[in-house]
Amino acid sequence: MARALNPALRRTLWRLLGALGVWAALGTPAAAGDTRAGDTRTGDTHAGEWRSWCGDPGSGASLGWHFYCDRQEERREAEPPSAPLDPHSSERTTTATERILELRRALEEARAEAILDPTPAKIAAYLELQRAALQRAAVFSDAFRRTVWASPELDYTLKRPVGALAKQVWSDERREARDAALARLGERYGLIYLGHAGCAGCKVFGPLLRAFAMRHGLDVLAVSLTGEALEGWPEAVPDNGRAVRLGLGNAPVPALVLFDTATKRVLPVGFGVMAEDEMAERIYALTALEPGHDY
Repeated sequence: MARALNPALRRTLWRLLGALGVWAALGTPAAAGDTRAGDTRTGDTHAGEWRSWCGDPGSGASLGWHFYCDRQEERREAEPPSAPLDPHSSERTTTATERILELRRALEEARAEAILDPTPAKIAAYLELQRAALQRAAVFSDAFRRTVWASPELDYTLKRPVGALAKQVWSDERREARDAALARLGERYGLIYLGHAGCAGCKVFGPLLRAFAMRHGLDVLAVSLTGEALEGWPEAVPDNGRAVRLGLGNAPVPALVLFDTATKRVLPVGFGVMAEDEMAERIYALTALEPGHDY
C-alpha cells in the first residue's frame, strides 16, 4: 500500500507519524501538570503550598505550556547549628545532694552484692568504693578543722572549750560569774521551798538547801504542805493555800522555785533532789543568761 501512494503523500504521512511519536513521548500539558502537582520528582520529598491559580489538587486542569501546577517551595530558614554535646553537662545540672545520694546508693548496692554473692571480685569492688568514701570523708574533715582554725568566729570551742586546760579556765570564770549573780539574787528574786514531813526526798534535800542558802547568803521561804516542820527547816510555815496560789498545787516535792518581784512570776528551778552545783547553775541560767546563750 505504501508503494502505491504518492511520494509527496508518503512524506506527509511519515511526518505525522513522527509528530505523534514525539507527542506521546513528551506527554500532554495536562499530564505534565498532574505529574508536577503530585511532586514525584526524584529526591524531592518536601511538600510545599499548592499554587493559588491551579484550582483543587488533582483536578487535572491544564493552563497551557507556560503554567505549572506544582507545589510552591517553602522558604527554609537556616537553622542554627546545634551546640556540641558536653560530656560534663549532666554534672553541672545535678545537685550536690543528688550526687551524694548516688554515691551512697552505689556503696550500698556494692555491699549488698558482696553479702549475697561474696566472691573476691565483688568484695574487692565494695572495699574500693568504701575506701573512696572514707577518703572523701577524711578530706572533708581535714578541710573542716582547718577552716575552723582560721575562723575564730566559727570556732565553738572558744565559747565552750573541750580541752582539759581550757575547760578548767572556762569553769573557773563561770563559777565566779555564777557566784556574783547569786550574791545579787535577793535584789529581785526570792527562793521558795515546798516540802512535807513524810517526803523521803525532802529529808535529803532540805539540809542541802540550807547549806546552799547559807553559803551564798540567800533568803529562803520554806513552806510545809502538811504544816509540820521540815528536815533542816524547823521554821517552815504552813502551806495555807500558798502552793495553789503559786500554781504549784499538784507539783511533786521537794520543789524549789524563784519568785520574781519585778514581774510577779514564778520560775521553777527544779523538782526532786538536786545537788548544790546543779541548783547554782539553774538559778544562774534563769536569772542572768538569755535563752540560747550557752548553745
